[in-house]
Amino acid sequence: METFMSYAMQLAHMLNGQTSPNPSVGCVIVKQGRIVGFGAHRYAGGPHAEVEALRMAGEAARGADLYVTLEPCNHHGKTPPCTEAILEAGIARVFVATEDRHALVAGSGITRLRQAGLAVEVGLLEDEAVALYEPFWSAIDQKRPHVTVKVAQTMNGTVATGEQRFITSDVARADGRQLRGTHDAILVGSDTVVVDDPALTLRSSTGIEPIRVIVDRRGRLTEKFRVLNDGLNPTYWLTEQPCTSRRANVTVFVGTFTTPDQVLSLLYEQGVRSVLIEGGPTIQTAFLEADLVDTIELYQAPSLLNGTKSLTTAHDIEDRFNLVNMKQIGPDVHLQYVRKERVTCLPD
Repeated sequence: METFMSYAMQLAHMLNGQTSPNPSVGCVIVKQGRIVGFGAHRYAGGPHAEVEALRMAGEAARGADLYVTLEPCNHHGKTPPCTEAILEAGIARVFVATEDRHALVAGSGITRLRQAGLAVEVGLLEDEAVALYEPFWSAIDQKRPHVTVKVAQTMNGTVATGEQRFITSDVARADGRQLRGTHDAILVGSDTVVVDDPALTLRSSTGIEPIRVIVDRRGRLTEKFRVLNDGLNPTYWLTEQPCTSRRANVTVFVGTFTTPDQVLSLLYEQGVRSVLIEGGPTIQTAFLEADLVDTIELYQAPSLLNGTKSLTTAHDIEDRFNLVNMKQIGPDVHLQYVRKERVTCLPD
């Protein structure tokens, strides 16, 4: 049984970051030990994973088992309830990785299926599912985007500045870019744009490009920088200085953005549910000191340099975060930290 749920989890992970503001869900339908249908929620407003899998299975779904990574919905939204589709298809048993904490579901989908006579088991690969959906749930609970900080540093906590643009290896930087695809937005400050002139793209032909958010309170930037003139990704330019942009995909927000709370409030209003902060220590530390960081993704190179220290050396993050995963990536080490009050075991 774990094997089939593992397949469903793989489908969910493949689409993670592509379905916002909805969670990414995978589903597999099995009959007599053979997969007869599978599906994933591919985009917000589109068919849910259960419906996609049922369509593939057709009549073979009758009497089959259904494995799904998140509790089926039981309400009318942009699509009909998945519980009704499951019942109409004649599914015999349902395996759910985890109950949905969203108030619109919150156990009602499981209850509906059981009341209709279906056998429903909950908790298969639950730890992995909870880790996947925690950013979705925390954004709803806190009414702000889930915030992840990405840090690249040396063994003594130095970050790249000026001519020393890169500290970690090519393979570690590629892994870090994959993080962009799992977030709705990438956020940096004006210092990062002025010094590095980054593109802040996935650099891949697959996946939905995240929104680029540039916090430029003092109005330092001009459209000579790539993020404001390449027309690639949707870009939010946050500034307190009146300005306009004639560039495609650039939206200017003029207002007071003196605190991280104000930035996150604006982004939440725009439908952003997860943010990856790639800016330097100044902006990252501002969010950390405001207690608005949920996850830290730390890439550490096996080198020692003098220079600007990262937030991990200026603050004892282990007081507020737990190290939940560590893996080797080329010559570098990738460490994942999660706020202690919301610790889950993240998958390798």
